[in-house]
Amino acid sequence: MRGVELSSEDREVILCSLARGESCRAIGSLLDRDHSVISREIKRNGGRDIYRSGRAQNRANMCRTRPKSRVLEAHKRLHDAVREGLAQKWSPRQVSKRLREDFPEDDTMRVSHETVYQTLYLQARGELGTQLTLALSQGRVARVPRSRTAVARGTITGMVNISERPPEVADGECAGILGG
Repeated sequence: MRGVELSSEDREVILCSLARGESCRAIGSLLDRDHSVISREIKRNGGRDIYRSGRAQNRANMCRTRPKSRVLEAHKRLHDAVREGLAQKWSPRQVSKRLREDFPEDDTMRVSHETVYQTLYLQARGELGTQLTLALSQGRVARVPRSRTAVARGTITGMVNISERPPEVADGECAGILGG
């Protein structure tokens, strides 16, 4: 069940299994989860001796709470520094590196380039779409992560599916490729 959060019932099973002294692998098998998910859940919530399902569920609910404030919205000084860098036609990566150089001792003035991109593209859905296109060198209005799979990158132009082949080919009456 990859990508599915643990439920309160799952956490109850973990608690009971821990009381019986079962291993993370045994609990994982019982819940149809990887043992590492169970191990992280237990460590994240106090360890084998302290784990409580109710507290673990409350913690999970708190972590899930939205909307979380965005870094560039919460820190005006950082926001202004990023905006200034973008106004100078710097890329988000250049802005991020420059902030580290300009404020080496101030951890509140650090932001990853990905955070800058995400903030820009989030704003692009609103009134700042044209400013975004001008600010970014690629001119896109949607973030395209590089980690996409090859299948998602594109399709073959003019491709004809095998299900759309002519009836003569499907019957096997002619050999080779038709048309040209």
